[in-house]
Amino acid sequence: MSPTTRYRGYGVAMLMALVHMLAVGDRFLLSILIEPIKADLTVRDGTIGMLQGPAFAVLNGLATVPMILIARRWPLARLLALAMLGSSVATIACGLARSGEALAVARMAMGLAQAAIGPAALGLIVAAMTPAHGGRGIGLFTGGAALGRGVAMIGGGALLALFAGLSGGIAPWRMVFVTGGAIGLPVVLILIRLGGSVGGGTGAKNGEHRRIGAALRHMIADRALLLPHIVATLCAVLMAQSLTSWSASLLIRLHGLTPPRAGLYVGVAIMLAGVSGHGLGGLLADRRGRSGGVPVLMLAGLAVGSLALWPLTRAEGLAPALAALVVAVVGLSIALANGMIGFQDRMPAALRVEGTAIFLTLVTLLGTAMGPWAVGLASQAIAHPTGLADAVGGVLGLTGLVGCGAALVAARRARGRA
Repeated sequence: MSPTTRYRGYGVAMLMALVHMLAVGDRFLLSILIEPIKADLTVRDGTIGMLQGPAFAVLNGLATVPMILIARRWPLARLLALAMLGSSVATIACGLARSGEALAVARMAMGLAQAAIGPAALGLIVAAMTPAHGGRGIGLFTGGAALGRGVAMIGGGALLALFAGLSGGIAPWRMVFVTGGAIGLPVVLILIRLGGSVGGGTGAKNGEHRRIGAALRHMIADRALLLPHIVATLCAVLMAQSLTSWSASLLIRLHGLTPPRAGLYVGVAIMLAGVSGHGLGGLLADRRGRSGGVPVLMLAGLAVGSLALWPLTRAEGLAPALAALVVAVVGLSIALANGMIGFQDRMPAALRVEGTAIFLTLVTLLGTAMGPWAVGLASQAIAHPTGLADAVGGVLGLTGLVGCGAALVAARRARGRA
């Protein structure tokens, strides 16, 4: 491969990482804007949890498989440009919403649009890079998610402080959404210019549904190992998504931080801990042996994340709470990385794309959708100044216990087959 081709491939991968960062940033902007939105729209924690979870995740999860089928036929850059445009417009619509219901519709549109980003972006990376460099390209793409969460917290908080200091008669949180959506529009133009020069639909019109059916049959046949593995992964996703969604608001309520300051602290913590945890999880998986070591690492990660909940929700000082947040995110990131690694190892190579689509659909519908909503409903039901802390500790603690049990079962069954 010539240096020019290699550099071009990495350029595409870096562009895809930027797309992923902006999309995840759009999604998690809501997390730093919870308190002003609650005050302005007069909504409660249960509604906020619904907006963070089901309103985004249900359509996003249900559309994953259809978007993979579309990505096999459409020019990938154009599909990705359309997805980014939809995500940006939906983010702007969040800022224009005048009620919780309107905000829910905008979040649903965002979830639908972003369902195409993963299949299209990964397809472009595979098309642009040789197999010897493809793993690094995919690593750049997945790293964009961790950066996106941090950028949403840090950048969203900074924008909130900026707009609060301007006298324009428009609620600052609305301007944050509008600005966040507008930032993605120039990237849409770049993707349109990329056009069909890289990648494209495979043109396959037959066989996709058969491969999905074959992947599902394989998963059912291997359910003794895959079921506890998927349950443990679901629990890790639920805990990680809930922490990302509610941790800034938790620090605001427990430690009296302003949203910009909470966004800065949480953004840095999640960004650094997430990247470190995913990298460490992959390294440990390679060193311990992929099949037998993965469920043990998932168990360890879930246990660490669960144990960190107590100081996170009960520590009187801000520093111990932030340290606990970092430990929790590192542990859960190790579990999440090994959840994906272990699933890939259990699927035949020819069925990994379709199997991953089914896996991500389950994870999104049951983990991403339910976690933030369950915490919000519990916080609303407790109706106490420490209600959110009790909800985070109780809901995520119980989830962690279930996840550890499932990972333990998976580890024992994997050892029995070794």
